[in-house]
Amino acid sequence: MRFRTNVDGGGDASLRQQMDRHFNECKLCKAVLDGTRNVAQLAGDKRAFQLPHDVSQRLYSKLEQHLQTRGEGRGETSHEIPVGITDDRVQLGSHLIYFWESDDDFERGVRFLYPGLGQGEHCIVFGHDEAIQKVLEVLRSQGFNTDELIRNLELTVLRRHASAAATLSDINDVVQAALRAGASAVRFLGNLGMGREPLPAGENDVVELECKATALISPLPCVIVCMYDVRTLPGRLILNGGLRTHDLTVCADGVRENPYYLPDPDSPPGTHHVH
Repeated sequence: MRFRTNVDGGGDASLRQQMDRHFNECKLCKAVLDGTRNVAQLAGDKRAFQLPHDVSQRLYSKLEQHLQTRGEGRGETSHEIPVGITDDRVQLGSHLIYFWESDDDFERGVRFLYPGLGQGEHCIVFGHDEAIQKVLEVLRSQGFNTDELIRNLELTVLRRHASAAATLSDINDVVQAALRAGASAVRFLGNLGMGREPLPAGENDVVELECKATALISPLPCVIVCMYDVRTLPGRLILNGGLRTHDLTVCADGVRENPYYLPDPDSPPGTHHVH
């Protein structure tokens, strides 16, 4: 009911004013509102016409032909995406670790997002406030309009603020929504560094998040790259949260299998490949 008041203009005036203020501040909610209003207006338009009785059958037939043709043209590459940081391609469902120290290292890691932005994929930026701001600045410096990408629901920003369980739920919600909206793949760029605020739930919680993130995305058309700031993170977190929970690592000369990876005994063996 509250959302409907802003779609059709009805409802309590005070409530409409409160929601108007929120929509002016929240770009994602404003985008959803605009899209819903368009659909409502189109559905109620008296100029709408009756579709032929067989339109659904013909539409589905054309769609199936298109999907079959596209699948035949892509072959095995449809299950891989370019890493962007290097010239390698990795299977969807991969979980990679990338260690950075300098600003140049950081910018190189953000390149993971470049092949997906505006190309039918959905990109997610996750981390503490300083890291998120740094990623957005790099994207803008490369000519990407981050406000427009967020407004068009092609880019989502997730702030690090909760425990592993809540964070995994947030990630799953965004990934599933992006796939339902038609994204061909989801790129998740995570940033781990101490920042100005402590870790929301401690170091062990980070390890739990990394382990369960692998299980979460393994069956999905999604790739995660975790950027670890070696300047601020303690060695035990780099070892336990970084090296032991990622089966692939991004090195200077390309993506390599991580010899320090310890598979979760409760998850299936890793089957990720690099090309």
